[in-house]
Amino acid sequence: MSRILTNKNDPLKPRIEPDKVVSFFDERARRIGTLGPVRAVLYQDNHPELAERRDQEERLVLTPLLAVEASTRFLDIGCGTGRWVPSVVDTCAHYHGIDLSPGLIEFARSSYARHSNCQFSVCSARDLSLASLHETLPFDRILCAGLLIYLNDEDVYQTLQRIADVSSSRCRLVLREPMAVADRLTLKDHFSEELNQTYNSIYRSEAEILQLAEGTLVQSGFRMLRSADLFPDPTLNNRQETRQRWMLWERQA
Repeated sequence: MSRILTNKNDPLKPRIEPDKVVSFFDERARRIGTLGPVRAVLYQDNHPELAERRDQEERLVLTPLLAVEASTRFLDIGCGTGRWVPSVVDTCAHYHGIDLSPGLIEFARSSYARHSNCQFSVCSARDLSLASLHETLPFDRILCAGLLIYLNDEDVYQTLQRIADVSSSRCRLVLREPMAVADRLTLKDHFSEELNQTYNSIYRSEAEILQLAEGTLVQSGFRMLRSADLFPDPTLNNRQETRQRWMLWERQA
């Protein structure tokens, strides 16, 4: 199997294997020294300038949406190498980055050890809780970027519920996700020549994500304020069947 397109009305949707996703990111972590901290998590192995441009544009677009303040407790879900730390650590009270990959977290910890308000944990988003992070206070700004594509539907549902569980009463959440332009696209055991790795991911439509959020975020008091393409510049999106989208959610007291 490789590329599978699924109609939204098809009850049988392909699944990906979590262990293979973990192995993929373990290998990305091992290659940080060669690829650098941005390409290691944004890919584009053969196009380093594109990875850097995407990284800069993402910060430019999403930083105002996050609206970080001096009192902000910031949670970065799927933090990877910690590339968002420089954008928020000097303006927030507390930053906590989590990732499933021990190698990525080790790199992030060593890179930002000088920041006393910065913390990292190896943690699956599906197992996220204040207790698992050794935190006592909820978070009022949460970024979840490019994570949901590596989860099956039931795990996306659980992750969104976990996010709601650790959110403050007026939390602002930004979801940035690669989404299908039309039909749901599953890459199952797909060998990428550019990455020189086997890749597994699920590209859902925005409507599918909204459906999963209905019983989790919405039921917990969140509402989506707006959403849009992350890269209006077509030169930043070199995929025909997927596009990067952001969704801004806010919890109402």
